[in-house]
Amino acid sequence: DGAYRTAPESRAFPGWTAAEIHAALNEWTLSERTSAVLERVGTALGEREGTGPDHDPLLRSQRRREFERGRKEELCRLAARKFDDATARQLAVLLEHAADMERLTRAGIGIVECRTAAEFLDRVAGQDARGG
Repeated sequence: DGAYRTAPESRAFPGWTAAEIHAALNEWTLSERTSAVLERVGTALGEREGTGPDHDPLLRSQRRREFERGRKEELCRLAARKFDDATARQLAVLLEHAADMERLTRAGIGIVECRTAAEFLDRVAGQDARGG
């Protein structure tokens, strides 16, 4: 009737208890515990609404960048294992600004197919020269 009432958990944010809300609002910085609670509540909201992190443009972009960064790091580890550390460092420079998953995939194929570091680096650098 236009008045507030006490509730054990939020009606707007499923599963977010009054105690968790109180703790979150009284933190100076976001704790790991509150972050985990917010992730749980956000997941529940997404399930209820049929959405997920990739529906949000900012989160989708951040997740893509993290995936690409991880992929680049793994390619450099593979290049170091097959060739040497110097090749891995050169590959890191060549891939530094690459955001094209096809290009990263071709670099991975090159690690498998190429017999020497020189052949591999020529192939990856050649992709730059050809715009790929």
